[in-house]
Amino acid sequence: MNMKRNIRNCITAALFTALISTVCACGTPPAETQKPEAGTDNSPVTVSETESAVPEYVYEYTAEYSGGVFRILNAEDIYSMHAQIDREGENGEALNDILYNRCRAFEDKTGVTLEETGKNVDADLANYGRKIVKSGDDLYDIFFVPARDLNTFVKDGYLYNLPDIEGFRFDEPWWLKTYNDGITVNGNLYVAASYTQLMIIDSIWCMYFNENIMSNLDLELPYDLVRGGKWTLDRLGEYLKAAASLNGDNSFSNDATGNCFYGCAYPNIYGFLTGTNENIIRNNNGSLELTAGTERFYNVVSSLARLVTTTDGRFYMTYSGAVDDNPASYIGVFENQRSLFLTAEISKTNRLRDKDFSFGICPYPKYDENQDAYYVSSFYGTPCLSIPVTVSDPVRSAKLSDALSYLSYDMVMPVFRETTLEQKNLRNEDSVEMLNIIMQSVVPDLTWTFANATNKFKESLNAEVTKNNDEVASLLESHRAKIQDAIDNYNLD
Repeated sequence: MNMKRNIRNCITAALFTALISTVCACGTPPAETQKPEAGTDNSPVTVSETESAVPEYVYEYTAEYSGGVFRILNAEDIYSMHAQIDREGENGEALNDILYNRCRAFEDKTGVTLEETGKNVDADLANYGRKIVKSGDDLYDIFFVPARDLNTFVKDGYLYNLPDIEGFRFDEPWWLKTYNDGITVNGNLYVAASYTQLMIIDSIWCMYFNENIMSNLDLELPYDLVRGGKWTLDRLGEYLKAAASLNGDNSFSNDATGNCFYGCAYPNIYGFLTGTNENIIRNNNGSLELTAGTERFYNVVSSLARLVTTTDGRFYMTYSGAVDDNPASYIGVFENQRSLFLTAEISKTNRLRDKDFSFGICPYPKYDENQDAYYVSSFYGTPCLSIPVTVSDPVRSAKLSDALSYLSYDMVMPVFRETTLEQKNLRNEDSVEMLNIIMQSVVPDLTWTFANATNKFKESLNAEVTKNNDEVASLLESHRAKIQDAIDNYNLD
């Protein structure tokens, strides 16, 4: 096995245990990339130089469950993400075929037929799930709950507490242990992440950049800055200022037919805030706590306010969705080579791989070089596995979910990682290395997972920063009591 393959296997072993870890180099990472001591939601996971031995999986319940149906309520594919678990059949495409064969292997080994119902993650999935549970009907054995909707399902008592159910093997590498630990509050885990459903990877936010334009502007490709721990908000600001150009237009108005060139398409404000390791709430050893309001928090917000401006071309401010062939969307602006950077999910590599320009990826920048590591989060709709309280046999759901998660880890992820992402979607080994860093820098976005506690403040914060308004302290104080009350309710549940 050559060194590159060994590195990827090393990363796979650690990543498949959790999405939060140190930068893997099959050895000791540079000091500036190491994370703090264990005990918080962004603690490190030790990366072994050799792949951990995976125990042989035993399907001891095949005879008991044979002839039954495993009913799954899930999201449909959306935003170039692979949400659907099963596929109609083989078509010669590597990922499609391994997804299909994974499900057939599950059926062969368990004697259970897999039956999947898909709903739109933005419009229908959560509402349909609530309706089913409220009706009291036992229609689905597992349900993939979007992150932003978890708080209402928990508040209304719609989900089992998964650690209470026999059959899950959450300490095994086919479950994302540290990610799941990060969303465990007061010993309660109502949804769990594994690789059964690939949005957990596809939905990770990162930054894209146009390598051709960057070279034409005589700018250093940021790969070495990332490696050296020097990729910061200030350095990004230098790139954005150098790239912005009216190019004959009268202003930087959001005109899809214009000629002006932007530094970055769409400012994902909270993504940048997460990148600086500043969040509104944090999980501290199983208890939620409000962390916004420190001196560093306000310093970061002020830096973002200076960075994200509306009149000088550093950012293209219109979202307009990620619609195919829409030049006014933030994706369209980047795809039509009118911005140097793009903030988007890893899934956009599926769209960009056929473009005729070279692109790279990198994590969101740090606040400054003193920051311990890089941090990224996932799309707010990312669903994780749950068992609704209407299920009459939750142990059966747990055992079958565990088997499907194991087969996803064993069969799907090597193909998805090495074939789809690395070989097909990315353009060079530098970007593969950046993918390693990005995937190992993910922290759960607790402001979405427990959105009722923070959502209004988060939305207001986005608006204030975008408008270059540094007066955030009074905004926080106006929301503090409600946030704290909601946090206390979760901690005491």
